[in-house]
Amino acid sequence: MEEIDLTKIKYYPDRFYICLDGFDIQNLTTFITDLNIGQQQSIFIHEYYHYLTNIATLPGIRQFALNFCDRFKATTILTVAEGLDAFPINSNTHEKCKELVQYWKGVIDLLEEDDIDYKVVEETEKSANKKFTIASVEKIVKPMEVVIEGNVTNGGRNLINISITGLIGIQSFNLTFGVIDEFLSSSIDEYLFENDLSDINPSMLSNRPFYPYCFFDELLSFYGIRRPSAFEKIVIAYFSLNSPNPPITLINILEKLQDGGYDEFQKSPENFLMSNFLEASQYNEVLDYIKSFADQCSDQGRVHIAQALYYYYDKFYLAQKLKEKDFFFFIRPFFVNAEDTLRMKQRFLLALSRIINLFTPPLILKDKQFFYIDKLTSFGESTALILATYEILESIKTNQIAKRPAHLKAKYSFPDRDPDCDTFELFTPPPIYGTVFRLALNEIGLYGTYLQELEKRNQNKENDSTD
Repeated sequence: MEEIDLTKIKYYPDRFYICLDGFDIQNLTTFITDLNIGQQQSIFIHEYYHYLTNIATLPGIRQFALNFCDRFKATTILTVAEGLDAFPINSNTHEKCKELVQYWKGVIDLLEEDDIDYKVVEETEKSANKKFTIASVEKIVKPMEVVIEGNVTNGGRNLINISITGLIGIQSFNLTFGVIDEFLSSSIDEYLFENDLSDINPSMLSNRPFYPYCFFDELLSFYGIRRPSAFEKIVIAYFSLNSPNPPITLINILEKLQDGGYDEFQKSPENFLMSNFLEASQYNEVLDYIKSFADQCSDQGRVHIAQALYYYYDKFYLAQKLKEKDFFFFIRPFFVNAEDTLRMKQRFLLALSRIINLFTPPLILKDKQFFYIDKLTSFGESTALILATYEILESIKTNQIAKRPAHLKAKYSFPDRDPDCDTFELFTPPPIYGTVFRLALNEIGLYGTYLQELEKRNQNKENDSTD
């Protein structure tokens, strides 16, 4: 069996796309009906569940609200306040922009805190044993200060700090949403292998880096839970991800299991988790915020970004309604059982197909081009516009005129495949046709500002030549 380069495979949170170089994407979803879950399909399922975490959990949609909606809104306000002089954001020192700039940077810090700690990944891989041992787990509160319209609000963020031994450069790190997300998807890999549902190469499981992939087992073992089934790990990770604070919830669950609750959990995982740990979440509040922002964009004539927001809002909303009827809807395929492997596979894929039919898989990036599985909706167009907007937001941190970041320009081209889409000197007055990057600039309010700057520069050139 040909080995797949796993370094080329990744789902990009709230960018809504999977990088699948080396995959036969034409046959990627036929396993639903032909019952052939090969190595490529197993990896697809792994990444697809990252996508579901992104669009079906409170932390997932909260990240989108912060990372996309809040930064989009802040950028439009900064443009109105100071025009081109508002950028780059990292060097914006205008007094009336101070709060917005501080908040914009604070959002980035929060998102980084939620991600996998890649320093831990690097240090673990450099260590002699390529692993570490947990010494202690502690709940801590990180003080936070938020300034909104001149009013300072002080509070704290509840975190889980894990002290370790075995690494030279790191003695502790925080458990994060991103790591628990990886716990879920990697446990799904194990489930497919344990139940003989896939011909996934076992070396792909055994050769995975200890952190974050195998760290879940270390954490469970620390709390006295040894050799849990992949199904048990899926249920625990999924429930934690669907809580307001996944790291805190995960540790609360493990403490309860350690304190004699493991037998009760094994008898009925659903009842155990729902009766002991279900919390009121702010899901509806975040949903309402995203819908309100979409309405605001629509009212302002930003119709393309409004369409993109409405598309994903509808997915966020549907996910919530499904979970209100069945909290475990998105992992129901893993609850099925049967006497023989073939019937088990049939039932598993039937349950999975219900989810895939409701939640179109994300964009697929292969060989620097994007491919849509669903071509009948605005999904592809909406996602491409969101991607372009993110590129702009990243660029204006350090640039006055937005450019496509070099590493992303080398990685993919947009569906319009215009290599000069970000060439400022070639910008022309609206209407804008077929160029995603320029359309995103226009939606965020920067395109007109850039045209004014271009006209001013051209006028200065004419004046210089006249002189």
